[in-house]
Amino acid sequence: MFGQECNTDAADADGNVWSVESVDGWDAPDQRQQELAPTGQHGSNLTGIYAEGRRIVITGAVEASSQSGAWVAHSRITAALPGLLGSGDVLVFEPGTTKSLTVKRSGKPRITDPVMHYLAFSLTLLAEYPWKRSLTSVTVAVAAGATVPFTATGSFPAEVQVTTTSAGTVDLTGPGGLRLRTGSLPSGAVLTSGFGFTNPKRTIRDAGGASLFGLIVQPMQWPCVVPGSNSFVNAGTAALSLTYFPTYA
Repeated sequence: MFGQECNTDAADADGNVWSVESVDGWDAPDQRQQELAPTGQHGSNLTGIYAEGRRIVITGAVEASSQSGAWVAHSRITAALPGLLGSGDVLVFEPGTTKSLTVKRSGKPRITDPVMHYLAFSLTLLAEYPWKRSLTSVTVAVAAGATVPFTATGSFPAEVQVTTTSAGTVDLTGPGGLRLRTGSLPSGAVLTSGFGFTNPKRTIRDAGGASLFGLIVQPMQWPCVVPGSNSFVNAGTAALSLTYFPTYA
């Protein structure tokens, strides 16, 4: 994590043993719910939850191989970790699935001076997206005119990225009756619903990156997948590829 691997009770290249002693906030997303009316051009909100980010506090310790090694670790923390300002990933290896959050801001690390070969540190981070997600995405193909049932993993609704694999209209209905509609799009157009992907805004772009957002047909909503049984109906003329990251509260 933090652009470098920091496993519990694992030695780095200098022989210093890093231990993560606690991760506070990983299981307590900071979010609030509010009613969100449909936003016209952008469609209605898929979850009704306004994300405020997620605060994570990590405490740990370093047992160095020598006094000089302890100061090397001290410098590594104070010099490298503040560089997370703006970006950085936190990975947690939970049983079964490795989960991640993307950090948008970090506070200044708190760190003790080495005592003999030992030092302690505390890091406060704020994730841009309050829900954890799997590192591996899942893709489901939905042919034109087809209805495709599938079972989704995760414990929280996940946003969907839709890619046209042939030219045509998009008319996709998913769980809860959420319906995404557009005029005719070229093959390779990408419809991205938000924070679960690299672009945090809802966009429709062709394969070259040009905006096709004006081709939305109202009324429409951005679809999502829900944990467990799902079914997507493609009433449009374009074949589609649906991608999502299993998401966790």
